[in-house]
Amino acid sequence: VGLYRVFGLPSQVWNWNAMFEGKLKVGKRKETPKDREFFLMNGEQDDIQIHPDSEMMMVMSHEELLQTIQYREFVDSRGEFAIIKLPDGKMTVVNRQGEQVLEPGDYYDMKLLDGNILFYRHRRKEVCYYDLLSGAIIDDGPNVYDVPKVVTLEGWEFIKYGDVYMSRTYEHFSWPYCPSKYDLFNFGDYLIYRYNYLVDSGCQEWYYYEGGNGLMMKATIDSNRVCFLRGDYEHVYWMCATLRCGCIVVMDSKQDYYLVDSYLKKTYIGCNNPKNENEDLHIVMPRLGKKYYDEMMLQEKKKEANEMLLLHEKSEAGHVELYQAGKKWGIKVDGRVVVPPLYRSIAQPVGAYCAFEEIPRYWGIMTLKGKVIVDAKYEKVEIRDGGIAVVTDITGKTQTIYLK
Repeated sequence: VGLYRVFGLPSQVWNWNAMFEGKLKVGKRKETPKDREFFLMNGEQDDIQIHPDSEMMMVMSHEELLQTIQYREFVDSRGEFAIIKLPDGKMTVVNRQGEQVLEPGDYYDMKLLDGNILFYRHRRKEVCYYDLLSGAIIDDGPNVYDVPKVVTLEGWEFIKYGDVYMSRTYEHFSWPYCPSKYDLFNFGDYLIYRYNYLVDSGCQEWYYYEGGNGLMMKATIDSNRVCFLRGDYEHVYWMCATLRCGCIVVMDSKQDYYLVDSYLKKTYIGCNNPKNENEDLHIVMPRLGKKYYDEMMLQEKKKEANEMLLLHEKSEAGHVELYQAGKKWGIKVDGRVVVPPLYRSIAQPVGAYCAFEEIPRYWGIMTLKGKVIVDAKYEKVEIRDGGIAVVTDITGKTQTIYLK
C-alpha cells in the first residue's frame, strides 16, 4: 500500500519505459499529515485488529462508482480514447480528459482500431469508420467494404482507404493514388504538397526577389502548394509565402490569410476581398516581408559578432588538448593542466566550450578554462556554433540554451 508514496496514485501518468530503463528518477515521497490522516482513517485504524478471516468493509459499490463518474459501463479503450456507455444506454467515445468526441447514439459493434480509427454500426446495421483525431467520417453506409489504415508519408500521417489517400483533417483532402515523395516536403511543423501543374486555388503567392532588400513581390499565378499544419486536424491550407525567421503565411478555405509563427500560432492578416487597407495583402505582405527580413539580418549580424568573439576567446585560450589519466579525462592548454582529470568523458571543444560527462549519461558544459556553466544533468548535449547548446533531459524534453 505504501507504494503510492513512490509511484503516486493510480491516476498518475508515468513514462514507464523511461522508468524501467533507469532514465526517470523516482524517489519516496514524504508523507504529509494529511496523507497519514487519510490512510489511517483519522487515527482509528491503529486500534483495529486485522485477522485473516475479518470481514471486508464496503467503501463504494460498483454501481455507485459508475454513477459517480457518470458512465454506466466501460466498454473498451486504446491509446487516448475509450468507448463508454451512458446511463441512458447510448454509447460514445471520450478522450483522456473525459470529453466526448462522438455524438452519443444507439451504436453497437463499436471498436477502436489502430491509429485512432473508430469502427461502429448503427442500429440500422450500416457500418461506419470514423477518424477520432479530425472528427471526420471516413465512410459510412451499406456499401462500406474496406478497413482504413493509417500510413506515414514523409513523416506525416494519412489514411489509406482502398486506393485513396486522405488527409487527417475535418476538411476533406485526398488523392486517388499514393502521392510521390518528390511532391511532399516535410518542414517539421508543416507539410507541403506541390501540384505539378497550374491550379485555380485562389491563393495569392508572394516571394522575396533578388536585390529587393526584404521587399516582396506577388506572383502572377495562384499558389499550387497545399499546406498541412502539425496538430491541426481541422483545416487544409494553401501556402502563400515563406517569410524570413521561419514564419509562413497560409490561406484557409474561406480565403482568409494567417501568419503562422514558429509556435504554430495563427494570426489573421487579411483576405482576398479586403474591407480596408489593413486586410489588403498588397499592403500587408510587403510590410511583413520587410519586418522579418530586417529581423533576420539583425540576427545574422549578432551571430557573426558572437562567432568573432568566440574565435578570439579560443585563440586566447591557446592550444587545447584533451588528456586521460586512468579512467578520467581533463584538459590541457599549451601543455598546462587547466582542468584536472575529473570527468568520465569530455567531448571535442566547439568554439570556447566543451561538453563533459560527470557520471554515465549525465552531461554538462564548461568553458575551455574549466568553468562549469551548465550543470551535468542532461542525457544529451549538442554545442553549436554561435554559443548555442541544445540539451535533452532524461524524459526526452529538449531545450535550447544560449551560453553567452
